[in-house]
Amino acid sequence: IENNYVIFVHIIDATTFEIVGGSDAQPVGWTRPTSTRETGEVVEDTHTFTVSEDARPIPYELEIGMYTVEADGSFPRLRVIDAFGGMADNFYYLSRVRVEPPDYAG
Repeated sequence: IENNYVIFVHIIDATTFEIVGGSDAQPVGWTRPTSTRETGEVVEDTHTFTVSEDARPIPYELEIGMYTVEADGSFPRLRVIDAFGGMADNFYYLSRVRVEPPDYAG
């Protein structure tokens, strides 16, 4: 991979696109840029983040994707290719999650 991509992981309200938690970093805490990968290499990457105190207790989507940071300050996202080889969105929903208040005992 020629470019050094930043990985983003967001908890997002899919109806308003509000991000209530997230992490943006190069793989392995900025220590394994994507340009250093070998073909077929698997790199474990963990992202930890805090959910906003203002987050409502509703279902959110957990999304992931990659982007580059350009000299002009833009950050174009890498497109996802679907199962048929076509271009899809520039993110992928991993799972649906529900945010609960800190005092939730359920």
